[in-house]
Amino acid sequence: MLTPTHLVIGQTTFVAVSLAVSHAPSWPEACLAATAALLPDLDKRQSHIGRLFPWISEPLEYRFGHRTLTHSLLACVVLALLLWPLLPRGAWLAVVAGYASHAAADMLTPAGVEWFWPARWRCVLPGNERYRMRAMGWGELVFAVVLIVATVPMIGLAQSKPGTGGVITAAIGDMAAARARYDAEKGEHRWELRLAGRDNLTLEDVGGDYPIIGPWQSSGLLVATSSGPQTVCRGGGCDWYADSAVAVKGEAQITTTRELTASHTSPAALVAALEPLQPLGEVYLIGSLTAKGLKEQLPSVAVSGDTVSLTYAAPEMLETWGARPLRDVLLTVQVRHAPGVGVPNLALNDEVVDLIPAELRPWMLQNGKISRDR
Repeated sequence: MLTPTHLVIGQTTFVAVSLAVSHAPSWPEACLAATAALLPDLDKRQSHIGRLFPWISEPLEYRFGHRTLTHSLLACVVLALLLWPLLPRGAWLAVVAGYASHAAADMLTPAGVEWFWPARWRCVLPGNERYRMRAMGWGELVFAVVLIVATVPMIGLAQSKPGTGGVITAAIGDMAAARARYDAEKGEHRWELRLAGRDNLTLEDVGGDYPIIGPWQSSGLLVATSSGPQTVCRGGGCDWYADSAVAVKGEAQITTTRELTASHTSPAALVAALEPLQPLGEVYLIGSLTAKGLKEQLPSVAVSGDTVSLTYAAPEMLETWGARPLRDVLLTVQVRHAPGVGVPNLALNDEVVDLIPAELRPWMLQNGKISRDR
């Protein structure tokens, strides 16, 4: 096939893959995919890319021949593995999809490619040679035009509604895949869990779409519901059991963190410190502190003796803690907000809380005498 056709096919393949895995493609990534679609022709001296790098193309063509090593499944797999730790996800998708599209397109020509190199089999599509495309023929031109027309709406859909994609993950509906995808891409978008499942205690159906708050243990997710946070996993150790689960990417969202530490403070002081953040977006508390008499509010608040662990706890929960003293406060405050919103720094001063109830204060010793003021 001609170079322009490979450019178009590389872009179209990348956009289609992005839509399938719910990645919002950018135009620089699409251009990268088009460029990667030319790389397999490094094994031909007279190709556009071969003329740019003759010291590579001449040895490749002399040693292996055209449409062999660089057009093979082996080359695609090696390229994908080498670039996986080096490139961002979008750029990696662009390079791999663009590169692989070249060999797939060349299978549509009469000569085909040695897809399973070093085996010498020539792979072609379709099997009947009359229906394959010849270089510079009308079939190739019509094919390129159709791809251009199809790419425009696809890239618009993938960019504006990233949650509409995920065709592959939606078909699988695996909880482990949903957790892995959330872990890999969290931080720049809102996320929802499209769930089909049931309550582990009541066995009621809990299917629906729920905002994801964060990860839960090693393989679950914490989601927001009308009755409070619920844990979801594929097992009996969570609130809900997931028969099918898909992590769906939503609108853009930035996550900013701030730290709060204090030797002694109070719930009221914590609420006051967090107050400037409330209008900005969703606020969650992660960390630990020491307090007496607090009750567990799982899954957000876990209590072991006097040690209290917070896992994506909402600031509103602090208002139920009364005036008890809080000690050894080590909290990470997570704010999820729209792009472009500034998040102020926080200050939490040490505050020693009076341990004496107000009703007993009039009877306490003052200057060695019992005060009976009322």
